[in-house]
Amino acid sequence: MSSGIFKYTDVNFCKTYGCKNLGVLNSLSYQKSGLNILCLECGFSFPVISARALNVFKAQVNKGYQGIILSCPHCGKSKGLTRHGRSKNGLQRIKCPDCSITFIHYCDFPISPRLLIIGELVRNGRSLKELPYGSEYSSTVLGRDLSKMASISRLIQTQSSSISIDSELSTAAFLINFNASSNRMYAIVTADKRSRRIIAISTNYAPSATSIPVDFQYKITDEESCIGQNLVSRIFAKDRLMSRRDVYFDTHYGTAQLKSNDSGAIVKPVLAAYRHFELVKTLTDRYSLYVHHYLEHECFIYGGCLVANLKSVQDGNCHISFVYEQGDRKCRKNVHSEMIVSDIVWNDAWYYYSQRQYHLAVCNLTGLRRGNSVFEATLEPAQSFIQFVQQHPFYMCLIRHSPANVNYLLEFLMQEYNQYFYNADTFLGNT
Repeated sequence: MSSGIFKYTDVNFCKTYGCKNLGVLNSLSYQKSGLNILCLECGFSFPVISARALNVFKAQVNKGYQGIILSCPHCGKSKGLTRHGRSKNGLQRIKCPDCSITFIHYCDFPISPRLLIIGELVRNGRSLKELPYGSEYSSTVLGRDLSKMASISRLIQTQSSSISIDSELSTAAFLINFNASSNRMYAIVTADKRSRRIIAISTNYAPSATSIPVDFQYKITDEESCIGQNLVSRIFAKDRLMSRRDVYFDTHYGTAQLKSNDSGAIVKPVLAAYRHFELVKTLTDRYSLYVHHYLEHECFIYGGCLVANLKSVQDGNCHISFVYEQGDRKCRKNVHSEMIVSDIVWNDAWYYYSQRQYHLAVCNLTGLRRGNSVFEATLEPAQSFIQFVQQHPFYMCLIRHSPANVNYLLEFLMQEYNQYFYNADTFLGNT
């Protein structure tokens, strides 16, 4: 067994459920067509995603999980690892039987008094400029402290991501500003429906632009618009929007320009989505036998979820659905139902349920699961966290930070949010 976040990934294969080429690389029935590849078996095209761009991005953003997730950071292997002495600091070293490399396994991180103060300021919505350390406390030192806070958050996440054997996960996306400007990052969040805890949050910021192909860096300045007066019109509007893109994953969400002294890169959101679901799978796989993913309606979010869960989908242990929801879930009496088919991008069948105070549309992308009520579908657990971030007293301070620091702070906010469902203290003070 291996951890997907550390192993090499190539996702250039047909992603049509039911096609015999699903998951098959370099099939003879693939035909290159511009920026896309046509699968002659099913007749649908899929866009080419640079394996180099994806794996360079993964290597950068997953570096923070090395030694936290008990897998080889080189090949991803998690079985057969052996203890191999200790570091100079007394930390356990682990050896991979395949790579013969050793790495440190972290079971905890020291929490300095300075981190406790930062945590208190964030929770109370106060600027980090109030830190009482004078001019010697530079932005570089602050970045290191926030990185340490994020590492603690990741460690807690790996130790507490247990979910039910039969689980339901909701995933939604949102935009978040940085550098006190109109520039924004694309963020993806996944939540466990039963516990309501956040499993993972990802953005499309890479710490270094080095080696990331320019054509997979996000350089777009315009913003696409998807307007619909009701759920049905929004479904068709989104499909038309995706069909007009040069490639399906080329979303336009506005400007995302970094400062000249920032060595990082904002990548196309498709890379963040594929990495995100590998992380979700890695954090939850040992607990869950069956999972149903409820997704925001976006092609590359589905692609990332499908690829990360491919074997489970093929074995019938994972189902994936697009979901739209509007109104109060408690008001579901005398619901009118109908089926709507959109063939703008794919031949998608949507089950639409409506009444005066509640509307729900669900598209089952990987077949129907017997005995599962369509009314279980919801994005609310993920959207609840987005609302928590946007209404947090620290939010206006948050969006003044650099993209790297916004990433670190989002991971801290994720743990603060999750503590509400543990009935426990936060790792940096009381809630």
